Amino acid sequence: MENSKNNIISNWLEQNNTPEINKLVEKNLAIANKIQELLKERGLKSVDLARLLVKKPSEISKWLTGTHTFTTKTITKIETVLGVDIIHIEAQKEYVYLKVHVGQEEQEDTLFENSEVFSVESNLDKKVS
Repeated sequence: MENSKNNIISNWLEQNNTPEINKLVEKNLAIANKIQELLKERGLKSVDLARLLVKKPSEISKWLTGTHTFTTKTITKIETVLGVDIIHIEAQKEYVYLKVHVGQEEQEDTLFENSEVFSVESNLDKKVS
């Protein structure tokens, strides 16, 4: 049965081959593989994940074979019950605009990354929080 599923997926991919579909399939398989690794690390099986998520084991099986598209809601639920991030998003940098005064003259607005913001008082550098 598993072989016929793979053939159906392969045939569908050949007929509907687009860069977007290929990337979607690649990401779904990567997520499914990551979840399987996490389950293995924790000594859990797919039926345990089904129980934790209050889902049917057949649905979890579809997820873990890559034949079902993950929603961010589903991924977040899985991350929550397993206690680990599956998808890592880089934190956005915060920027601060300051007016810079040199002597009596006001310079133009200057862009600083939040972690780079300093003030100078009495010839003593100190970080501004």
